[in-house]
Parts: sequence; structure tokens; C-alpha cells
Amino acid sequence: MNFILDILKEILFFFNEVSIYLLFGFFMAGVLHVLFPESIIRRHLGQNTFGSVIKSTLVGIPLPLCSCGVVPVAASMRNNGASKGSSISFLIATPQVGADSFLLTFSLLGWIFSLFRIVASLITAMAAGILVNIISRKDVSQSYGPSPNNTSSETFKDRLKSFFSYIEYELLGSIANTLVIAIIVAGIIGAVIPDEFFGRYMDYPFFSMVVMLGVGIPMYVCAAASTPIAASLIIKGMSPGAALVFLLTGPATNAITISTVIKTLGKKSAVVYLASISIISLALGYLLNLVVAKYGFHKIIITHQAEMLPEWLKFSGVVILSSMLAWYYLKTKVLIRAERKSEMRDNKIRLDVEGMTCMHCAGSVKKAVGSINGTSDIIVDLDNKCVEFEIIDPVNVENVKSAITSAGYNLIS
Repeated sequence: MNFILDILKEILFFFNEVSIYLLFGFFMAGVLHVLFPESIIRRHLGQNTFGSVIKSTLVGIPLPLCSCGVVPVAASMRNNGASKGSSISFLIATPQVGADSFLLTFSLLGWIFSLFRIVASLITAMAAGILVNIISRKDVSQSYGPSPNNTSSETFKDRLKSFFSYIEYELLGSIANTLVIAIIVAGIIGAVIPDEFFGRYMDYPFFSMVVMLGVGIPMYVCAAASTPIAASLIIKGMSPGAALVFLLTGPATNAITISTVIKTLGKKSAVVYLASISIISLALGYLLNLVVAKYGFHKIIITHQAEMLPEWLKFSGVVILSSMLAWYYLKTKVLIRAERKSEMRDNKIRLDVEGMTCMHCAGSVKKAVGSINGTSDIIVDLDNKCVEFEIIDPVNVENVKSAITSAGYNLIS
């Protein structure tokens, strides 16, 4: 019984520490969504130059896209003419750190680690993008068909009106499951693993970094969800460098991302992509360990910045985030299914969509279908990987399919 109570205390501790910062991050991400739509991003990243790589990296870092949600966006960028290098740098920079995960890192690991994480993401993404552009200059650029006709673009007013729904469903929905699991895992680590465990049994910093590289590459975990796990590992004695390796590789690499890189950018780009992340993350992890050891930053890293906030504000964050999670699960698991059953009609068209893995994906597909004039009653079923809608002119169904494909998703015949 005491063991379970210890785990619950650790879970509540981490949830209390991250809630208010995560909410701040969501708000900032929502503002970025309103000011910078994906259409602008795609339009400015098409040239095969170093400048396009720098732009895609700087644009990608603050964007709140998780490691699965960024895949179709990067594929769509490539389909709309973005260079291989800018696509790769966007694919690396965006999931590694965003507004929400930066504030979580600041809360749990301090400002030194937060800044190092951003700089590391910049270096990794730019290096990989530049290398891919160099090796692919002789490749013939793939041409793509024009966007479907009869589309209506999402206006600033539309994005502003959807500000809160975007935060609730696309942002929170994209990380809800992994965030809950990560906080539980962090709580278990905090309760089960003895203090200084990693310092005692993995007293070789470079070896621990290699281990975390092997753990992080295949694992599917978003930047926000990986942060509490990294913080709990550091508290238990793991070196900051090893934790940084995990935070750089976990969000940016997984089976889905790697297969997408191979499919859309080629095997050479995939090799550069993995090699860049692996080598640079190990080098920067080693550098972080040296900096921490030389300047005595270890105490700053393990001191929780949330302690600077008043208790009432942290408690408010816990209440609001808990309410948002409860409403999200109620809405997606109960109410949407009931709505779908009540609106099933014989004239409704269903398309099976491959590649939808999170609420950001569902939102992107819904926007793609809604961009075709005459569509209505659009319902995206994430569990069954399909979208259902009504349309005035059946001829426009082909335009709907083209819009979904242009958004970076594939249709299952």
C-alpha cells in the first residue's frame, strides 16, 4: 500500500509541476497557429538553398507539432515543392522542441538545460538539412500537380474563432495519451528507482548516452511527454547529457518518421537524417556534461523552476489541465461516437485515410475536406482511420481526395 502511495505522490508531484507551464505553452502555440498558418510555411520553404534550411528550422522550432503530427505536414511541404533539405530540417526541429515543451523543460530542468535543448535542436536540424541539400543537388526535383479547384482557404478570422478548439483538440489531443503515460512513468521511476541509481550503475557518461540513443531512436514519444521522463532520470542520477540525447532522439525519430523520410525523400536522405541526429546528439550531450561539470550547473538543472510560482497559480493549472483532459476524453471517446451514429445517412461518403495518428492529423484531414466547396457534416473517425462527409456535387469527391493527399495523407482504396 505504501508503495502505491509513493507512486501516486510522485505522479501528483510531476503533474503539479508541469500543468501551469503546459497551459502557458498551449496558449503560445495557439497564438502561433493564428498568426502563421501552414500555407505560409509551405510557400516559403521551396528553394534548394541554405536559406530555406535556416527558415524551416527557425519556423519549425516554435511550432506545436508532435512527432507524428509533423510527418504529414513535412510530406505535404515536399509535395508542394519544398526542398529535401528544408523538409528534413523541419522534420527534425519541429518535434524536438516547441513552445509547450520548452516551458516544461524550464519548469523541470531549469534555464540552462532549456536553452541548451533549443540550441541543440537548431544545430541538429540545420546540419541535417544542409547535408541533405548538398547530396541531393543532382537529383531531379519531383513535380506535383496543382492543388484542387473550388477550395476555400482558412482565413485569419477562421483561425481566431477556432483558437480554443485548436488548443483543446489538436494540441492537447495530440499529446494527451503520451503525456498521461509519461507522467505515470516518471512517477514510477521516482518511486521505484533508488536515488543515484544511474550514477552508481551507469557511471560512464558516454555509455549512458549511447544507451539513451538506442532507447530514443525507435521510441515514439513527443517532446512534451519526454520531458518529465528525462527529469525523473536526472533526479535519479543520470547525466544531463544522456537525458539530452533522449530528448533529441525520442521526439524526432520513430518508425513512422523514418519510413516517411525513405518514401518521400529517399534512402540517402534517411541515412543523413539518422546519422545527423545520432552523431550531433551524442556530441552535444557530451558538451553539456562538460559545461555542467565545469560551471557547477547541476543544482540549477535539478531545481524545479515551478517553485518560483505561487501555490494558487500551480493549483489553478492542475485544475484547468485536469478539466481539459477530462473533457477531451469525454468528447472524443463518447460524444463524437454518439454524434457519428446519430448522423449516419445513406448518402454520406466515407474515405479511409492512411497516416492519421493524432488529433492534429484528424484536424488537418477535416480542414482538407472542408476546403472543398459543398462539403458538410464532416466527421473524422481517428480510431477507424476514416472521414465521412456529405457533398452537394459528387463530382467534387475527386477534389476532396486531392485535398487530403495534398495535406500529406494517403487514401486506402
